[in-house]
Amino acid sequence: MTVINRIFESVPVDEQGLDAALSVLRLSRRYSAERVEAACRLALAGRVRSPRYAHLQPILATEQNKAAGLRPPRDEPDKHGGYVRGAEYYAGGAK
Repeated sequence: MTVINRIFESVPVDEQGLDAALSVLRLSRRYSAERVEAACRLALAGRVRSPRYAHLQPILATEQNKAAGLRPPRDEPDKHGGYVRGAEYYAGGAK
């Protein structure tokens, strides 16, 4: 699991990440491994740098991981866009 790797990367000493990693792994007792993996992918796609049990358990409880496969991925907004008026606006109606 990439989430487990992220947990251990986010702590200075490996022993500090053991409880968090075990709690994530324990989610597979209640939910299927496929659902836990899908919840991990969904959490990693969000803004959370190192997802923990507190991030994954609500995703599984509300079944967001099942709906995540149905919706298209988020597109990043255009950086150069905005509300831009065309030439017709500045011409004052004269063509």
